Amino acid sequence: MRFYITDREAREILISVLAISFALMIAVAGLGVLGHPSDAVVLMAFFIVTVGVGFIFHELAHKFVANFFGAAAEFRMWVQGLVFMLFISLLGFVFAAPGAVYIYSPHLTRRENGIISVAGPLTNLVLALIFFAVALLSPVYFLGMNAWYWGAKINIFLGLFNMIPIYPLDGSKVLAWNIFAWGIVAAVLLGMFVFL
Repeated sequence: MRFYITDREAREILISVLAISFALMIAVAGLGVLGHPSDAVVLMAFFIVTVGVGFIFHELAHKFVANFFGAAAEFRMWVQGLVFMLFISLLGFVFAAPGAVYIYSPHLTRRENGIISVAGPLTNLVLALIFFAVALLSPVYFLGMNAWYWGAKINIFLGLFNMIPIYPLDGSKVLAWNIFAWGIVAAVLLGMFVFL
C-alpha cells in the first residue's frame, strides 16, 4: 500500500505538536513566560525540535509499517486529550495524549500488529541515539543543559513509556506478539534511560 499523509492528518499532527510544545513550555516556565515573547519562542522551538520530532516520527513509523502490511492508517488527534494536557500543564507537569494512528485492516496478524506497534518505540530509540551523538559532537546549551542530550532523554522516555504493557500503549501489543521482542526493546530503553 502506498504511504501518504492526508491534509487532515498533516493539520492534526501539526496541531498536536504545537499543543505538546506549548504545554511543556507552560509546565516548565509557567504562564509568566507568555509575558516574555522572545523566551517563549525559544522554548517553543526547543520543544518542537526535541519532543515534536520524536512524536511525529513515532506516529509516522506506525503508519508507514501499517501501510507496508497493506493496512490503511491515519493519525487522529484526540481533542479531549489535548485540552486535558493543556489544563494540567498549568499544574507544572504534562501527560501527553494528543492522539494516535488508527489502523484499519481486518487481516492483520498478531505478529504484524506487534511489528507495527514496536516501530514507534524503535524510532524513538534511533532518534535518541542521533540526538546523543549530536550532543557529543556539537553541544548546544539551553537552560543550563545540553539541548541535544535532553532531546535524547525525551525520546528514550517516549519510547519507554510506550513500551509499558498496558492497553492501548504499544507495549501491550508487542507483548501479545512476542515476549522476547518486548523484553529486549523495553530493557534497552530502560537501560539507556537509567545510564545516559
